[in-house]
Amino acid sequence: MKKVFLFAISALMLAGCQKDSSEQTFAGEGKIAITASVSGEVTTRADGITLTTPALADFSLKITGTNFSKSWDSLSDYRSDDERYTAGWYTVAINYGDSSKEGYNLPCFAASESVQVLDRNRTTEVAMTAKLANAIVEIKTTEAFRNYFPTYNFKLTTATNEFELEENQDEHLFIAAQKGVKIDCTCIRQSNVAEGKTETLATQSISTVAPATRYIITYDLTSVGGVTVKVTLNETVLGTIEIEKELNPNA
Repeated sequence: MKKVFLFAISALMLAGCQKDSSEQTFAGEGKIAITASVSGEVTTRADGITLTTPALADFSLKITGTNFSKSWDSLSDYRSDDERYTAGWYTVAINYGDSSKEGYNLPCFAASESVQVLDRNRTTEVAMTAKLANAIVEIKTTEAFRNYFPTYNFKLTTATNEFELEENQDEHLFIAAQKGVKIDCTCIRQSNVAEGKTETLATQSISTVAPATRYIITYDLTSVGGVTVKVTLNETVLGTIEIEKELNPNA
C-alpha cells in the first residue's frame, strides 16, 4: 500500500511538472530579435562617397507573414520580448524615406530579410543593414565644353519626373531605381551667343539605374579631326555627338 501511495504522488508531481513546462515553452510560438545598422556607402566606377545616414530610431519596421502583418513607426519601439510569432516564415523590413519619391535631398534607406521563427519560445536572430534604395545623378562639364558652349542647360527625364540638372549642387538629386533615364542638353555656341541661337544636342540615355549607385554624367568636347561632344557615364562613354565645324567658323 505504501508503494502504491508513493507512486501516485510521483505521478501527480510528474504531471504537474509537465504542465508547467508546457506553459513555459509557448508551444508553436517563437520570438524575433533584430539587430540593425545603416550604411551610407554609395558606389561609382570612379570614386564612391559616403552619405550622412539617418538614426535607426527614424526607421519604420514592418513584420509580415502568413495571415500576419504588424508595423511600428519607429524601430526603437520594437521589443522582442513583448512579441510572439507562430512558427513559420516572416519578412522583416526596415525603411526610411520613400524610394518612389524623386528629388533633391530625398534619400531612402531600406533593408529586408526573410527569417524562420521556431516554436517553444526560441528566439530567431536577424541582423540587417539598411542601404540606399535609390540612386544619385550628377552632371559635370569640362572646360573645353564650356568654352565652346558658354550657355547650356541640362534636363533629366525619369519615368515620372523631369529635373533641371546643375553643376556643383550642394544637395544630391535622388531618383528611383529604374530603366530608360534620359539626359537632354540645350546650348548656345560661342559664335551664336550674340544672336542667342540655341540648339539641342542628341538625347543620351542610361539604360538601367541601380540603387546605392552614383551616376556622374560628364559632357566633354574634343576638336581632333573635327568637333565632337563626348558624353561619359562615370568612366564609360555613353555617346558621342558630331558637331559640324562650319556652324561655328570662329571656334
